[in-house]
Formats: sequence, structure tokens, C-alpha cells
Amino acid sequence: MWSLAASARGGDHRGMQILAGPNQITRSDRIAIARSAFTSGLLVIVGLLVGWLCLGTTLVTAFVPNGRPSVAEAATSVVAWAFAIVVPAAFLIIGFARIAAIIDTWSSMRPRTATARLVKSLGPEYMGATGVHVPGGRRLHELVLGPFGILVIAVVPPSKITRHVGSRWEIRDERGRWLPIEAPLDRASRDAERVRSWLASDDRDFLVRVYAAIVTEERGIERTSACAVVAPRELAGWIAALPAQRGLSAERRQGLAETIAEATHG
Repeated sequence: MWSLAASARGGDHRGMQILAGPNQITRSDRIAIARSAFTSGLLVIVGLLVGWLCLGTTLVTAFVPNGRPSVAEAATSVVAWAFAIVVPAAFLIIGFARIAAIIDTWSSMRPRTATARLVKSLGPEYMGATGVHVPGGRRLHELVLGPFGILVIAVVPPSKITRHVGSRWEIRDERGRWLPIEAPLDRASRDAERVRSWLASDDRDFLVRVYAAIVTEERGIERTSACAVVAPRELAGWIAALPAQRGLSAERRQGLAETIAEATHG
């Protein structure tokens, strides 16, 4: 059974504990990445092979006329050399560009957690969890349970592959196309509402307060009435400053911790 310390005891300097859920990268994601990597590698191999055939053998030189060439022979020679240079270079450029895009995509898919940096900053009365599965098939990125209630933290994709204007967000795929995505602030707000509904339907006689936030260094993202925007270095202090919820006793936090633990490993 999961045990959550009710409060920091005198001389007890244990930090916040974290429940880590399963990796959220699905099998279909891995297959898509592997397929793109295979295609990219094939493009590079074809580029190298065509380049070797054109420049490392007599294939192109066979089109170079001896002596004084005619107009047709000169034109054929120019086309042959252009093919030998342009085609292999095009295959290599496209292949390496796709490889770079795949690396960016894979990097963005790897889960980045904000709670890991809170272990030494918050006491044992707090608990973090990643990969929490709530009813409806939704898996939350991470959340924090503490005397204030629950904080839901949403993912913010890396700024190098995303762009946003106001509430509209887009992400660049491995082909360089910009595709619309759900705004992180809206995602966090909806996830917080899912957590409220989930816990309210769990036959509890107490409604826990649920907050929503995104953690990012990027400037220009404005908070909303339902979701806060916090810098990573300010997260621990911001959480510690949240007012304690009256009625959220140690026993109730323990019950919430057990429910979250079941949803994390379920």
C-alpha cells in the first residue's frame, strides 16, 4: 500500500516521492519512427550508391566525347555531369534532413517531467506522479498531490518544433509540415476538469481542489483563468505557496495517494 507522510517531522528531511507510470510512447509511435528511419537511411544509401556509380566508375565519362564534340554531344555531356552531381546530392540532402527531423520528433516524444526537480525542494507531505490513467482512456502527463490539493501539469512541446499565435498552436512533423495541436493551456485545463470529475465520482464526501499549470521557459505564453504558466526554477516555490485546502486532512491525502497510485500502475 502506498504511504504518504502526513507532514514533515522535526529533523526529517526526506523529499517528495514520485510514482512513475509506464512510458507513454506507444508501439505505433515506435513503428512510425522506425519506418521513417528506414526510409531516410534508404535515401542516404541510394544517394551514396548513385554518387559512386556516377563519379567512381566510367559511367559518366562514357558520355564525354573525345576530340571536338558536336552540339548534341556537348549537351549530352552536360546533362550527364549534371545528373552525376545533382541527383546523388538531392538524395543525400533529403535523407539527412529527414534523419534530423526524426531525431527532433523522437526527442519531443520522450516524456519530460517537471516533478523530478521537486524531489529535494518539497517535503514528504507532497507526492508526484507521472502517467496517471483516468477514466475515459486519458493518461495524464504528471500531477502533484499536496496540502493544497492536486496540481495537473501538462506537456509543453519543445519550442524548436512548435509555434503559436495566441491560442493557436502548431507542431512540425518529420516531413517539415506544420500541423495544428491542442494548446497546452487548454489541455491542462481539460485534464484538471477530468481529475475533478474522476475524484468526484469516486464516492467521496470531500471535493479536492484541482489546479492546472504548464511549466515552460518560453516567454509570451499568457496564463488563463483556468491554467497558470510557471517557469521551471519557480515551480517549487509556486507550489509551496499554494494555500492549504481546509478539510484536506492527512487521512484524505493518504486516500487520494492510494487512488492515484492505483491509476498510475493500472
